[in-house]
This record gives sequence, C-alpha cells and structure tokens, in this order.
Amino acid sequence: MTVDCLTGPVLWVEGIIGGGKSTIAEKLAGLLNFRPFHEPVEPDHLEAFYKDPKGKAFEFQIRQLVRRANIHQLAFWEANNPGQFRGAVLDRGLPGDRVFCKMHLQKGNITELQWNTYELAFNRFMMPIRPPALLMFLDVDPTVALERVKNRNRGAESGMNLEYLSDLRKGYLDLISEIESRNHQWSNGIHVWKVAWNQDHQQVGPIAEELKHRLRLN
Repeated sequence: MTVDCLTGPVLWVEGIIGGGKSTIAEKLAGLLNFRPFHEPVEPDHLEAFYKDPKGKAFEFQIRQLVRRANIHQLAFWEANNPGQFRGAVLDRGLPGDRVFCKMHLQKGNITELQWNTYELAFNRFMMPIRPPALLMFLDVDPTVALERVKNRNRGAESGMNLEYLSDLRKGYLDLISEIESRNHQWSNGIHVWKVAWNQDHQQVGPIAEELKHRLRLN
C-alpha cells in the first residue's frame, strides 16, 4: 500500500510502553529527514499518576490530551510548510492516548462520566487534525516490553507489571480494529501498518526504506 501525500507526510508511531517508540521515531526522523515530536512527559505529573492512578488518571489524561493536541498542530504546520524537514514523526498520536484513557475506564480508575467528558474533548481536538500519512504500530509482546522497562529503570515505572502491559496491548489491538472498521469519524483516512518489533537492536534502515516506498518519498 502506498499513500498519496499532498503536503509533507506526518507519521504516527504507536505501541505499548517499552515497545521502542521513542527510539525508532528518533532514528526514522534522522533517516527520513523528518522532525521528531516526542511524548509530552511531565515527570511530576507522571509520578503522581503512578502513585495514585485512581485519583489522578482523569487529570493526567486530560493534560496529555491537551498537550499532545498542541504537538499535533505543530507537526502538521511543519508538514504544510516544508523547510528544513520533509515531514514529521510523532511518538504516539492522540488515539494512542485514548487507548490509555479507555483502559482506565475498564480498570475503574475513571468514571463513566469522566470517560464521556474525555470523549467529548477528544473528538473536538481530533476535528481539525488531518489524518497521518501512516500509523505505524510496533507490535511487541508484553513480556518483552516489560523486560525493556525494567532495563531502562525509570523510577516512575517501577511498579509496571505484565497485566498492565497486556491490557495496554489489547487496547491497542482494539483501537486498530476500530480504525480499520471506520467506527469513528476521526478514523477515516488513517492507514495502519503493523510492524513486529520483539527483537532488540533491530535495524531501522529497512523500515525507513519501506516508508519511503509507502509514502512515495523520492
């Protein structure tokens, strides 16, 4: 599948925690001459959320939604006004954040009313956003991801467990199914490419070459 890009392409890299998104996004940005946009992490808020997910999940997700929406706007401005960069690559898109919020609803960390409020805000923020040229999902086994999380030893992630990552992967697979079934207005035009990424130190070069073909980059 190739994608016609009227302006510079924007690529979303998605995957569970420990999936390797940040690393591959940075490497692809260099190989494709794209501007990289990383997750809007606020360490204090992240740590507060991990300590008290039931009390902080909704606040944290709303903050992520607003901050990531701003990043989306900047990324698409960059793509529409090509200069130093040919396009942009995002380390997780807005629908990826929605996976987390929906999971917190299922776990009882947010209420049904809070979820409805989040959906209202999410749909509003998605309205002006042009679909990405491609959504690349790094499909990683939760056991592999957990080992990577342990190896990088970030303090806020010390309580991460296999159940959490397994639920997150299921949420992502559900999201992909929703997108491919066009269950939402915002999913129209989003094309998904699933890439197996279990092996550590995989070469990014072949992925970049395939993206050049899919995105019609000369």
